[in-house]
Amino acid sequence: MAAESYQQSSAAKPDVLPKPGDAILDLGCGTGELSAYLAELVGSKGYVIVVDPDLSRLQLAKEAHRHVKNLSFIEGNSDKFEGMGSETFDIIFSNYILHWIPEKSRAFRNMFDSLRVGGKIAAQYSDIIPPFMATSYEVLNPERFEQLNNMFHPVKRDDVDLLCVTAGFDVMKSYSPKYTRDFYPSVESLLQWLVGTTHGVFDLHLVTQERIELLVEKFGNPPFDFTTNSFDCRLVAVKPKSQTL
Repeated sequence: MAAESYQQSSAAKPDVLPKPGDAILDLGCGTGELSAYLAELVGSKGYVIVVDPDLSRLQLAKEAHRHVKNLSFIEGNSDKFEGMGSETFDIIFSNYILHWIPEKSRAFRNMFDSLRVGGKIAAQYSDIIPPFMATSYEVLNPERFEQLNNMFHPVKRDDVDLLCVTAGFDVMKSYSPKYTRDFYPSVESLLQWLVGTTHGVFDLHLVTQERIELLVEKFGNPPFDFTTNSFDCRLVAVKPKSQTL
């Protein structure tokens, strides 16, 4: 259920577009929609390695994209992934993953050591727990509120940039979009997203009709539009030719 829910929710556009022949790592790929798009862009002479710690997500991704020949799905995380330290990747994508990682400095160093000189990272992340998510956890899953909140390890954008530079990167672009679309047409779509983005820690069995009604009192009737309540950040950085660490 969690993996299927994530598949319905993951649809990000990359900040950096790869070229034909590029070697790509999609770190924390979810169910692979972005990964399949990247595989199409790099063509038959390039390849995309997809890494995620959630086996159910990986299985769903493999089934959904089994026809894509230059796309591989492998269990792993920011501390252990295929090609780590190889200095072979042209681009590493990290799509809404950084805020889940407690040891961000190590993650940046691992990415740095895995890129060729001139290679880039492109990351999207949240620098706080979005208020609508915290409210949803508290109202719908109060028994798991602390556990759900503790899954997040958000860091402010300036601090993320510093961690990136300390690992050896040159930051090319770091910004917060004017808005990021956070729209849910129904209660069910919001519930599916909450399950999918928390590896199933958010428990649908704890969601009662009474709790749903309380949430609607706070948010209003669906559709829910949290676009103005979004706190996304984006980062593009390059591994420079001359490295002075």
